[in-house]
Amino acid sequence: MRWLVLTDIHGNIEALDAILVAVPLGTYDRLLVLGDLVGYGASPNEVVDRLYELEPNSLIRGNHDKVASGIGTARHFNRLAAQAAMWTLKTLTVENLERIANLPSGPCIIDRQIEICHGTPFDEDVYVFNELDAKRALEASQHQICFFGHTHVPVVFESTEGSLQALIPDPNPEGITTVAIHRDCKYLINPGSVGQPRDGDPRAAYAIFDSKESQVTLYRIDYPVNLAQQKIFESELPEYLAYRLALGR
Repeated sequence: MRWLVLTDIHGNIEALDAILVAVPLGTYDRLLVLGDLVGYGASPNEVVDRLYELEPNSLIRGNHDKVASGIGTARHFNRLAAQAAMWTLKTLTVENLERIANLPSGPCIIDRQIEICHGTPFDEDVYVFNELDAKRALEASQHQICFFGHTHVPVVFESTEGSLQALIPDPNPEGITTVAIHRDCKYLINPGSVGQPRDGDPRAAYAIFDSKESQVTLYRIDYPVNLAQQKIFESELPEYLAYRLALGR
């Protein structure tokens, strides 16, 4: 079974479409989407429409989805995030507003091996920034592999016999990092952000988990950043949201 794992698309249709060209229907068996479809980017309706066309096997909400659909407050958002959420709330169609508002929260059990969440299994809004955060999340997870998002930084945490190690992929020209999944270990895996990476690499990020081969591969792929930027410039979104796309920050 090959699982395509996407998270933190943030209204960036150019990044999403680049991934869907690289990984077209028929090259994977199941699709998991870990939340934050919207927020920051200028194409929220296009992103929501595209994802619903794909009929993901599981699609959960993120914190920006909650605020941009009006079911959450921007109290904990910084100024730019709050402005983007309010713009998105005004821009979403009635249908897409309802779709986003009705997204379930995580965690979500996928099968005997996999579960997904946006932030952590114990709180969808909590960030995993370091090994201490990862330890708490792994203790709360109920399955061998938990895919998560929220931080926009790709990482694989591996836990076994009381030890924990983190693999943070170094940006490389190939944009491919493969990690073996061992039976006696538990994993907390962030594929990185599709639409707004924050690890210094502006390329769109996604993951493929191959259960038959027992490995997860983290990918980075180029997309037309300039087009995504231009749409932001032409909208009422803060211009800084366009500049940061090219920086991967």
